[in-house]
Amino acid sequence: MWVFGYGSLIWKVDFPYQDKLVGHITGYSRRFWQGSTDHRGVPGKGCVWGVAYRLPVGKEEEVKAYLDFREKGGYRTTTVIFYPKDTTTKPFSVLLYIGTCDNPNYLGPAPLEDIAEQIFNAAGPSGRNTEYLFELANSIRNLVPEDADEHLFSLEKLVKDRLEGKQNINCL
Repeated sequence: MWVFGYGSLIWKVDFPYQDKLVGHITGYSRRFWQGSTDHRGVPGKGCVWGVAYRLPVGKEEEVKAYLDFREKGGYRTTTVIFYPKDTTTKPFSVLLYIGTCDNPNYLGPAPLEDIAEQIFNAAGPSGRNTEYLFELANSIRNLVPEDADEHLFSLEKLVKDRLEGKQNINCL
């Protein structure tokens, strides 16, 4: 069993896996429209880069149960085709955790400035939402330097601008 990570599963890998591959899925777009501390993609156009993890043989159900608990804040699972970055490896099916618009934590589309403000102010049991954003942006930059995830990198810039503005106010 393979699981696709495109958010914190890229940089906060706290589960066992046997192998991992960088690649993408199509038909989805990464958006910060989920109101919980775990933000995930939603169906849309384009592709989403991330990492597919092969779960250890014999422990698939145990690890999946852990991931089901970790991703419990309004996510459902579906199976999608994963396209490895290394094109010598054929595409294959992966399990995807996806935030849907019919869950109570779904916030929906909003202007980037509003989303950036929410990220700037949000914190939960797993930490500040700014950490989630910055870790994800850095991971995507390192894994797929050629990817221009405009939504992700625009939010990163807006939130960094807010942090810089707050530091300048504190210095007055």
